[in-house]
Amino acid sequence: MKKRNSPIPALAACLLVQVCVGIIYIWSVFKAPAMAFHGWEEGSVNLVASFMLFAFCAGNFAGGAAADHFGPRKVCFAGVILFGAGILISRFIPSGSPIVLFYLTYCILGGFGSGVSYGANLSCIQRWLPHRRGFATGIGAGAFGLSTVVFSPVADSLIKTMGFNPALGVLAIIFFVVGLAACIFIRLPDEKYLAALPKSAAKAAPVGNESMPFSKAVKTLPFWLLFLNIFLFNGTWNMLNPLIKGLGLSRGLGEAAAVLAVSLTGVANTAGRVLISSFSDKLGRINTLYLVSAATAVFAILLSFVEGWGYLVAVLLTAFAFGGPAAVNPAATTDFFGTKHMGANYGVIMMALGISSIVFNSISNALYAATGAYTLTFIVGAVTAALNILNCFIISRELKKLK
Repeated sequence: MKKRNSPIPALAACLLVQVCVGIIYIWSVFKAPAMAFHGWEEGSVNLVASFMLFAFCAGNFAGGAAADHFGPRKVCFAGVILFGAGILISRFIPSGSPIVLFYLTYCILGGFGSGVSYGANLSCIQRWLPHRRGFATGIGAGAFGLSTVVFSPVADSLIKTMGFNPALGVLAIIFFVVGLAACIFIRLPDEKYLAALPKSAAKAAPVGNESMPFSKAVKTLPFWLLFLNIFLFNGTWNMLNPLIKGLGLSRGLGEAAAVLAVSLTGVANTAGRVLISSFSDKLGRINTLYLVSAATAVFAILLSFVEGWGYLVAVLLTAFAFGGPAAVNPAATTDFFGTKHMGANYGVIMMALGISSIVFNSISNALYAATGAYTLTFIVGAVTAALNILNCFIISRELKKLK
């Protein structure tokens, strides 16, 4: 039987799953209702996004590595099941329960499942579009970010209609039905399809082995510089993400506008992932990272003092800039270390995102406890983004040595 060579069914399925498992970025919508329902303290609730993101990064490594061996379809099935189960079990946690139970279900199980699906999907999408790696990771990461646009208003409406816990149950069922159905259509391209593709035109700087396994890649300095790049760059967004709605209310936005801000960050984030990563195919990955790091430093400074609609604009600009590296870094990892082991290589590098989230949210909580404001939080975000400019310079220098 002749194999089908159209990438559309497989790519559409991957993107649909990405939208389902991308709700880790809408915690600011859940935050206040969770505190009201369970009676949890704000500092503990702020860490929900961090723990979930850390579990997501661990799942991303597991999913990417497993997809390299077992194929993306089986791995994605497993990821969706774990993700949906984490959300569904969270629905049955009684009011007043210790938050550690929520950490274990929503954060650890749900976040890990989300990461497993994400790693498998991203690897699959890149293999369908190896000639346009920036664009491939852009649409994959963009669909993940689009979840914020789709599910922020849905989650907010469900919570207001039926309450916090029942809303989690409804969302879990949606993720199970849509995600598992989409997984059926996920598959890898055949050799005939790949042979007909043009070569990549990206300004990449391969380390010298188009199929470098993790055991070798981890011994190179650029590998750990990319790790540091993710850790530093994401500091600003990791501190801002759980604050978007609540800080918007305190900066003069109404309730509807504050919820809208969360949804619009998904639009900005998605746009950044697609546009900036596609731009990196022509400008080069590191040059692109220079620009977005500098821009993020400026936006973080604005976030430290702007109010009202100016605050909303600063949030959206930060979300747009954050979206770029979320797609550029996977493409850079593939450029440098090859496609074959991309899942495992980027999975380890991606762990920096989870570590960054825990570290910088802890810093943010400590600074808020000491000052009663988030001004210093965003000053720290500006500094880390500025430090990443220096890190990008070192990455560029080291890669030139390896040519």
